[in-house]
Amino acid sequence: MSLRDLSVLYLLAGLACAVAVYRASRDRGDARRRAALSAALCVPLWPIWAPVALTAGRGAASDRPDGDAGTAAARVQGALREGVSACAGTSFEALLSREAAARIEAEVARAAARHAELDALLRQSGFDEAAAAARVAEIERGGAGGRALATAHLHLENIRRLRAMRDRDARALEELADLVQALRTQLVLARFAGSSVEGVGGIVSEVWARVEGLGAAIDAHGGAGSEGPIAT
Repeated sequence: MSLRDLSVLYLLAGLACAVAVYRASRDRGDARRRAALSAALCVPLWPIWAPVALTAGRGAASDRPDGDAGTAAARVQGALREGVSACAGTSFEALLSREAAARIEAEVARAAARHAELDALLRQSGFDEAAAAARVAEIERGGAGGRALATAHLHLENIRRLRAMRDRDARALEELADLVQALRTQLVLARFAGSSVEGVGGIVSEVWARVEGLGAAIDAHGGAGSEGPIAT
């Protein structure tokens, strides 16, 4: 095979990698210009740049808390329905009625929806924490100060606050799912073993405390996008 043939094959491989990199960048929410630049770099440098560009989103994904809010919400829903079924027609029915379970499910759905909204927002290139931090460092290195630096710092802090809210919601939903599953198990045990109402009541009280905490957090912030205007 001649050098010309090798060059053609190298170019074709670079073009194929460029297409893959562009699509992956757009799927991650990168701006069109940024995705195009990354793809253009891939044509001559594909053996080096393609692996970096194609795995760039994995680090961001690993920063998210373990578990998925949607999965946690589904766990809560399933455990609640089994718990309601277990205590139906028993002395525990007043502790977890169908109406109470429906209210818990509604609050969990609100929290899961807010988490999904925040997560989608933070996937966008304009909410990239690393890029915001790099911008702050760039301004500081350039010696600029005053309003430009303050604005860059504010942007970075806003992103960090949004990430903290998203992560807090995910942890709260996971913990609530574990607690509701424990409640379900306790109700089944109480039904067949005749456990005391006090033992079940303690878990129910804890579940309600967690649910009210979720609702209070959502109401306090008014959802993901209504914390008021950002100061500049």
